[in-house]
Amino acid sequence: MPDVHVCAEGVPFWMELKVTKTNAINISPHQIAWNHAYCQAGGVSFFLIHPLLSHGLYLFDGIKGRELAKSGLRGISLEPGSGVVPLWSGESESGLLVGALEIARSRVGSGSVGSGSGSVGSGSGSKPSLAPASWPGPGV
Repeated sequence: MPDVHVCAEGVPFWMELKVTKTNAINISPHQIAWNHAYCQAGGVSFFLIHPLLSHGLYLFDGIKGRELAKSGLRGISLEPGSGVVPLWSGESESGLLVGALEIARSRVGSGSVGSGSGSVGSGSGSKPSLAPASWPGPGV
């Protein structure tokens, strides 16, 4: 389970926090699998990376854990189509919550995974109606 659970303005998302002194980003196979599965199931999660040798912060889609673990900071690209592109970046945490909230809001209930586009439902843009799930009880 990621480090931080946020629910802001009724929009929930998870954040895995990572710091690094080098280009390597230490992401375990379990963290990669959990974040990938959660995003595939329609949830929203992020990796927030802070390289200690700079003031930068980089927010990545939770589905990008494998690429981040493999290429580290060397694989970060600010140009779409080459490397792992952050969803948000900045010199301080100013704007981070607003950026993460906007991204999460665009995905929650939309059925989108990975790129922030795509939806589930009819062509009219309506969201599918879901019945509330009943709690199966402890230990389930």
